[in-house]
Amino acid sequence: MRPSFATLACALLVTGCATTRVGSPPGSRPADPEQLTQWMAKGRIALAARGEGGSGSFVWQQRSERTELTLRGPLGAGGLALVTDGTTFELSDGAGQPLNGEAAKTELERRLGVKLPLAELRYWMLGAPAPVRAGGGPVQTSSGSVPGFVQGGWVVSYEELTSQAGWSLPARLTATTNGARVRIIVDDWILPAP
Repeated sequence: MRPSFATLACALLVTGCATTRVGSPPGSRPADPEQLTQWMAKGRIALAARGEGGSGSFVWQQRSERTELTLRGPLGAGGLALVTDGTTFELSDGAGQPLNGEAAKTELERRLGVKLPLAELRYWMLGAPAPVRAGGGPVQTSSGSVPGFVQGGWVVSYEELTSQAGWSLPARLTATTNGARVRIIVDDWILPAP
């Protein structure tokens, strides 16, 4: 029996690390995706879609245009690794079975229950909307007390920010669209030395 998304979300909230609530931490500046092209983030992810949910851990490595994302735990059904450069897309499961292109995208969507906006998500991870040149659409800023924006039909909210190497980076973010929700908690940011 799978635990409910509410149970998983509460567990993630309770076990999160201490960071600054909303607003940029003192002495830090908003992350600039044009300057932060090499980074790694480790943490936890919870997803709810089509009345089901799951959670797991992730390791995200960004090297310029190349994204390498590893998902482990129930969310990844034992483990998934995906690599994309914005043009090509590769997916392999815990057993190392590879899929490429549209077959890989279809399998990822089938497993997760929602089509993740991977091209945009790499920018959202840094607290910024995706630029048009990277596939991002028009952006509408949020008017609530939690910073965020709307892009490509997704509402992106930043509940907590942390400071790393002088940059203000998300520690907790939530992206929702049409009954699907992705919650990401970053436990560890690894950035190149300034």
